[in-house]
Amino acid sequence: MSPTKPAAVRATAIVLAVAALHAWALRAAADGGGAARVQPYAENPRYLAMEGVPFFAIGATHRHSWTPISRPAQFELLLDLERLAAVMARIDSPHIRGFVRCMPYDPLYRHGDGPVESVLQPWKRLDDGRYDLAQFEPAWEQRLRTYLDAACERGILVSLEVWDDWSVTGGVGGRTEPGPGYAWNGHPFNPDNNVNYDRQVLPHTTRACVAPFYETLPGANGNSVVLGLQQRYVDHLIGIAGDYPNAIWNLSNESRATLAWSRYWAEYLRQRLPAGAMIGDMPSTTGREGMGECDPDLNPLTLATDDRYDFVDVAQRVSGARFGRNFQVWWQVFSGAQRMRQYQEAMAAAGRIKPLVVSKDYLNDPDGGTAVLWSRLTGGAATSRFHRPRGNETTPISDFQYEAVERLGRFLADVEFWHFQTQADLVAGLPEGSPGVNAIGRTGREYLVQLFGGREGKVALRLAPGRWRVVVYEPKTDAYRNAGGRAGEVIEAGERPLAIRVPTYDETAILHLRRCDE
Repeated sequence: MSPTKPAAVRATAIVLAVAALHAWALRAAADGGGAARVQPYAENPRYLAMEGVPFFAIGATHRHSWTPISRPAQFELLLDLERLAAVMARIDSPHIRGFVRCMPYDPLYRHGDGPVESVLQPWKRLDDGRYDLAQFEPAWEQRLRTYLDAACERGILVSLEVWDDWSVTGGVGGRTEPGPGYAWNGHPFNPDNNVNYDRQVLPHTTRACVAPFYETLPGANGNSVVLGLQQRYVDHLIGIAGDYPNAIWNLSNESRATLAWSRYWAEYLRQRLPAGAMIGDMPSTTGREGMGECDPDLNPLTLATDDRYDFVDVAQRVSGARFGRNFQVWWQVFSGAQRMRQYQEAMAAAGRIKPLVVSKDYLNDPDGGTAVLWSRLTGGAATSRFHRPRGNETTPISDFQYEAVERLGRFLADVEFWHFQTQADLVAGLPEGSPGVNAIGRTGREYLVQLFGGREGKVALRLAPGRWRVVVYEPKTDAYRNAGGRAGEVIEAGERPLAIRVPTYDETAILHLRRCDE
């Protein structure tokens, strides 16, 4: 007789079996069309949906690199997915999904993962160490399929990033010198690293803005040789990943290319991906003005109102490494939300609402990370995700990330957020010294209000007359700070703004208000 498995192991097995069956159904439906794919939610396209079920996507990670496909010696391929799936199982809501990002090829950047060991790139590596860009590596393809299959089985949203800016702009002549073998110095498209062309076809050097790698588009000064090989890679990637219903296609990581480059590849993918596939981009922006770092026109505002894109990844506009521990948390919490409202307003004026994706936040530890995670929700984004650990503190920081993500998901499972939009006119007054507020909700029915700073005081809200149930939640400690606890307390609103007292709290507080007759 076999030994009895622990309850946790049995529960996990059941969850994965159910997830696998669900994934099979999704794939089967996707084979018949785009209905099962991740899409903007039809009734409120600020949010995402699958099979008509709206969801908010959240994520975390235990490592710095976002390329588990290409580093088999360093990263267990499915570790993030399994840990995130376990969190989703505990949340147990069809309206909350896990969220990961995936760069299929390796940008050869060290970050906090230490020296990069030998990697599996998409292209075939020959005996002399160079690549043949016309051939692809079967072992890499198998790892990518395994990863995408596992994410689909677990119902996890994948942001699949086609290109990486740092790998083609970091190196000789670029803004950053990563050393021999790293970034552009080791990139397969560097002519010194492949057998397909030489330095006369494409320079072996690069630059910080608009690298030669980007100067291949059709036209008078185009580069048909390199463009053809770029297209070959994208075609191969589409052939592998195009049918996965849980994937969104993010054209680049922190792009410093031109708007023309972004639009070219958006149109290229549109013509070749199955109907309904979502395409977006992540521009690298200037800190204050929010324009594209190298091409001012390649910015989130432009993409938000351009029909070539189904979503915009605003991560580099609302977060950033330079905003981390040396930058005040409140700036990311409230200025980030203000920037997202700007995009929402522009889309509304253009009559084209689409989801705003935040695929990574650099403020990712207990010192402000909870407030930032929640601010993406209360600021109007469709996703919220921690980017990576900090320094060498991988275990404690990643533990915090998954705990914070689970608290957000459990709370949100009881909120009909898919009806929400930002509520700029809801708040009439704040506690003295408060740096700001984020408010989102369904007018006259349900709201979430985010406060920051820990100050006790009164918040004045313009509520519709009637009885409202109010809950004050402290995400950092998972505590309810109002009378009545999680059940909340009932208040009576009249014609004037209603003042609600908020006790002292740790870092950030969430007011959840719901009409009693709803």
